[in-house]
Amino acid sequence: MERVRFTDDIKRRVSWGSIFGGVVTVLAISILFSILASSIGMFKFDPTSSDPTSGIGTTFGIWTAISLIISMAAGGFVAGKLAGADGFIHGFLVWATSMIVTVIMIGMLAVGAVKTTANVLGAVSSAAGSVISAAGSAVGSGVSAVADQAQNVFGDIDFSNDMSRGEVRRDVREALRKSGVRELQPEYLQRQMDGVRSDLRRSVQRLAKNPNDADQIITNFLDKLQTRADRAFQNVDRADITRAIANNSNMTQAEVERAVDEYSTLINNAVEQGKEQVESLKQNIEEAKQEWEVMKQDALEATDKAANAGGRSALIAFFAMLIAAALSAFAGYYGTGKTQEGYEA
Repeated sequence: MERVRFTDDIKRRVSWGSIFGGVVTVLAISILFSILASSIGMFKFDPTSSDPTSGIGTTFGIWTAISLIISMAAGGFVAGKLAGADGFIHGFLVWATSMIVTVIMIGMLAVGAVKTTANVLGAVSSAAGSVISAAGSAVGSGVSAVADQAQNVFGDIDFSNDMSRGEVRRDVREALRKSGVRELQPEYLQRQMDGVRSDLRRSVQRLAKNPNDADQIITNFLDKLQTRADRAFQNVDRADITRAIANNSNMTQAEVERAVDEYSTLINNAVEQGKEQVESLKQNIEEAKQEWEVMKQDALEATDKAANAGGRSALIAFFAMLIAAALSAFAGYYGTGKTQEGYEA
């Protein structure tokens, strides 16, 4: 019987009704401070400034820490005074229960106007965790920004792969086709230019997905570009053209010579045009590469600052929550003392 009576006494010492009253007090004061924080934020917002949100984050962070401490202290005091005993434990349980309740509330009330009143509650429930998550998001956003910048810088580069299409006589075209030598075909140079455009498009897509590998991707593209250029712009031997036309047509020697002159002129003009396009592309790539280096460094520095700021905020939030827990416990003890004074009086 004594053991049962002792257990019942322990259960009666933990007054969950008092704890509930303390949690309600915490939430009510938090909502009040949240509305006030929103008002302060609106006053701090300056749409005419170059940085309209400057100072809002710091102000809100400080205000959150203050409201956290005040609301927890008030809730602990209420719980301790209602319980009339074990103020420390009742105050601490108010803090712990508020964390759990607010996490649930934020999950359920994450939209609309309720979100405004839940801003401080979110900080109360998981300030440190939220800030660390925000820092991670900032880092992720920074990486995403780098990828977007890679797309913007290199995605604007275009390559005109259209060649001047001079008319090749049908009998000459047929004779070259029958020769089976791909380098002599009228479409050969155009196919190489089409390949350059496809290589450029694939490289830009890879840059957007893997911005950290930009240097290697650009180097690989330039190497492939040089290989295609060497292959496309190699000198075509006149004797090869003459032999291909003569062996695969019924032209006389004089007609063959005229056909070779016409085709050589057409090919030489196309080659010169192709060289100019490739050189222009190389220049654009080099300029974009320099611009990319500057933009990438700026983006990475911004990401690093965001991560550092997030880390500092998380540390501040952690200590604020720790102080709030201690104050809630001591306020509960103080509230219990006030209750006992009232009974003694």
